[in-house]
Amino acid sequence: MKRYFLVVSVLVIAIAAACGTDDGGSPAAESKVTNAGVFTLADLESVGFKKGKTFDVEGLDRADAAYYGFWGHDPYNRQEFEARFYPSHAEAVEFGSQPAQNRVGRDARLTTGVGLWEEGMKEARQCTRAAGGDSSDCTVSRYGDYVIYGNMVLVCQGRDSETSLDTCNELLDELKAAAVSG
Repeated sequence: MKRYFLVVSVLVIAIAAACGTDDGGSPAAESKVTNAGVFTLADLESVGFKKGKTFDVEGLDRADAAYYGFWGHDPYNRQEFEARFYPSHAEAVEFGSQPAQNRVGRDARLTTGVGLWEEGMKEARQCTRAAGGDSSDCTVSRYGDYVIYGNMVLVCQGRDSETSLDTCNELLDELKAAAVSG
């Protein structure tokens, strides 16, 4: 019986640690989902986001708009993003989470006929070359993770989840600062 309680206690602690809190610590520790209002592309552009492409949102349930673009403090070292906008925060969470999850990380589905939303797959892919090999694997996602901020799903470049969340949060920090000063 003691062993059972020990196992359950360890699991509860592990789950709590994995969930994290919005404690103001490192950007990666911040919550991935924040109800923060309604945003548009113009809000991102006001903090220096450069739109590269407008995506067709057919097949991206309930989305109003989706864009591929770049942002960074250093104009010569910008990171890549997908910004998807929904009518509300609730719709972004309900309809935007699964397609975003499908586009990020090691388990990304970036092959035609496999992904949930095929628009923008080309931009989401990056090619990697096996050590000593001549062939490339171009089904690797350039996006490590995503956040939902208000009505916006922001898919961010990064080699892993932590790096990607840092990238997302740098842009969101600029957006928050603009909202406070504006």
